[in-house]
Amino acid sequence: MRKHPLELQPLVSVVTPSFNQVQFIEETLRSVELQRYRPIHQIVIDGGSTDGTVELLKRWELTDHGPGYSFEWISERDRGHADALNKGFDRVRGEIVGWLNSDDVYFDGDVVASSVTALQAHPDVDVVHGEVALISEDSGLQMIWCMPQFNYERALRGYIIPQPTVFFRRSVTEKHRLDPTLKVAIDHIYWLQIGREHKFLKLHRIQAGDRDHKGRISQVSNVTLMETGRKACAAYGAKEPGLAARLLDYLWKAALRMRGLLYMLRLMTRPGLANELAFPVWIDSLPKAMRRQLTMRIGKRSDMGRRPWPAGESHVAE
Repeated sequence: MRKHPLELQPLVSVVTPSFNQVQFIEETLRSVELQRYRPIHQIVIDGGSTDGTVELLKRWELTDHGPGYSFEWISERDRGHADALNKGFDRVRGEIVGWLNSDDVYFDGDVVASSVTALQAHPDVDVVHGEVALISEDSGLQMIWCMPQFNYERALRGYIIPQPTVFFRRSVTEKHRLDPTLKVAIDHIYWLQIGREHKFLKLHRIQAGDRDHKGRISQVSNVTLMETGRKACAAYGAKEPGLAARLLDYLWKAALRMRGLLYMLRLMTRPGLANELAFPVWIDSLPKAMRRQLTMRIGKRSDMGRRPWPAGESHVAE
């Protein structure tokens, strides 16, 4: 019997850990639903939210999202973010796995398709990652954060690939568990854990929006986050970089800032941008965006004000 086209594509499972982020999670869910790729299996592991998240998940479950999109969720107390992810990874049915936190979004409608295509084209690769947009609490586009291709020695020096851009083969999450005792630097330590054994590939595209808000770990626990990351790097064999390595890091960072600026300029001058993205983006002005792109630092908040551009709700064009 001839297979339906949906059955010819590998199932992708997207795991979303959640706790009391009702103000963000609907955009997260919507950005997955708006992926052109099918089939997709979305899993939300909620830690017992009391802010209306559970009611929102119940409504989402009862909504018809069309063929090829399946949704499941639980809400129960857990030991934190890493524990929730482990629970989600246990429920994965897809051959390919995404990790998207409940305050983040996929950037456009082709994120999943591009990741699947890359993994299919490179059977020796187990993890793909890309560029990330830093967005504000109300989805303003602050800057494009670019990182180099994953390299273990760079990871030991603190280069962290952006977690919401990552897709794994299921074999990775089946073999490697996250440490449920960790409260910060969960993603960085996981990259150190799997990075020597699995091959990574960078996609030269913006994969996700990483939401910068007052409740995020890099704002609330920045000092603890940095110290935990430094200790983890030392435990995995990091050494004090020499002058040449420090100079190379400086040049990398400068080049990546400029790459991000080019991305930002292309986005701001592209007609119909709002119709291409998977969340309701807005940008304040080109001069402000350029200044943030060249000077903003992760962990330092940037006040964009509220001057929507473009007006109206973003959606992915048919």
